[in-house]
Amino acid sequence: MTSEPTGAGTISRAIDIPQTIAPPAGSKPSGSRTWRIRFGSLMIPLAHAAGQNVVTVLGLRFMTDSLAISAGAAGLIFALVKIYDGFLDPAVGAWSDRAVTPWGRRLPFLFAGGIAMPLGLALLFGAPDMGSILLAQVFVTLALAIHATGYTLLTIPGFAMVVESSSDPHERTRLMAWRTYGNAIGTLIGSTLPAWLLGLTGPTRGGHLLLAMVVGLVVLLATVVAVRLLRDAPRTQARAATGIVRRNPLVALGRQVRLAWDNRPFRILAIAHVFLLFGTAIGSAALAYFTRVVLGLGDEVLGTYFMMATVMMVLGMTVWVWLSSRVGKKACYMASLALFGLVQLSWLAAAPGESMVLVSARGLVSGFAGGGMILCAYALLSDAVRYDYVQSGERREGAFAGFTTLFDKLSSAAALAAMGAFLGAMDYVPSSSGQAAVQGERAILAIMLCESAIPAAAMLCAMVALCFYRLDPAQLQALENGQDSQA
Repeated sequence: MTSEPTGAGTISRAIDIPQTIAPPAGSKPSGSRTWRIRFGSLMIPLAHAAGQNVVTVLGLRFMTDSLAISAGAAGLIFALVKIYDGFLDPAVGAWSDRAVTPWGRRLPFLFAGGIAMPLGLALLFGAPDMGSILLAQVFVTLALAIHATGYTLLTIPGFAMVVESSSDPHERTRLMAWRTYGNAIGTLIGSTLPAWLLGLTGPTRGGHLLLAMVVGLVVLLATVVAVRLLRDAPRTQARAATGIVRRNPLVALGRQVRLAWDNRPFRILAIAHVFLLFGTAIGSAALAYFTRVVLGLGDEVLGTYFMMATVMMVLGMTVWVWLSSRVGKKACYMASLALFGLVQLSWLAAAPGESMVLVSARGLVSGFAGGGMILCAYALLSDAVRYDYVQSGERREGAFAGFTTLFDKLSSAAALAAMGAFLGAMDYVPSSSGQAAVQGERAILAIMLCESAIPAAAMLCAMVALCFYRLDPAQLQALENGQDSQA
């Protein structure tokens, strides 16, 4: 079957597993199957959050303080890999939309990502001493490219499966909550556990390789469980094509760009998402430097901060789900952005030897705000993607998932490149010992700004963008019910 989503026709509702009778696509599953879908939806972000956070938090510092790569070069490497990965996203999204396999459209991509991501982690944090900074830069670039490819293969099909599994916006919000739980657990594993391991072993090459192997094993096991649980989840097939279906890749990419840009709710949310990811990426990467250089604290403190943030992210999720049903997702999104920005600004008042009580308090409030941002951001994005189906009648969840992660990657690339360039311009001194070299006042000021004022400003820009979002969930539901009745 050809599955390029072109032309008019009937939406195919079949599930791509032999000898399996699928329910109508978008129907609400019941009983134990509902819980399998929810747990499977949890395991996917658990896997990619664990694998991604360890690199986001410790990757840049490992390159500058263990491999003696300059901050500017390290930031540039991250940016180049993120850009490569970002432009891979739409291709993977469209590919998963068209794929026809015995496992369905999405699961093979998930499985491949669960293998590639641990491999990239082992190569990055196990980088050998090559006796050449240039060779080290080439090696870590390759490792990061493999890791980033695995991340894309996990995130895009995973998000698309959630969007296509239910036509009920409240159930999609619940699934996004489960994904946020998974993201929180993955964040705990990918940020807290590695920092604690380094606190025990010291920031040695062996300690970094150990944390990579532990986190990589978690990513692989979580992916296998997700594939198993989601093997019979409701899914859609793109309408069969009539006529010519092969396109020049550049033409296809241009078509996808126009598709995303013409969806006004999606466009506005994507702009807000860019600022959100820019702020959180630069804040997470800077915190590893901030606790060590500015506060003079060990990596175990960094791990404790992320543990507090993750615990509160999970505990506060019920509050955000309840609030979103009362005051709306948009209002909750803006409130969580404002709260997160205020927490980041509070780091300006921190001093060397900062009390663990204050560090933990910031972690708790930051985690609560972060849970709201993740839940509301992706819940609103799922509404915008469903809006495309209502308007066009075509199933293009994978393409929109690809663009969502494209914006994520480009904003993260900009954040890490900007941070690396800023630290380099402010005379940050790299090291090969695993410990930070003595830094001057300019470098310390740069670290402080990357942890406080810059993330807060990014949150403010995201809030301004959200002021232009107008999609009404009730109206969307009414329109979608009309569309489904005609299918």
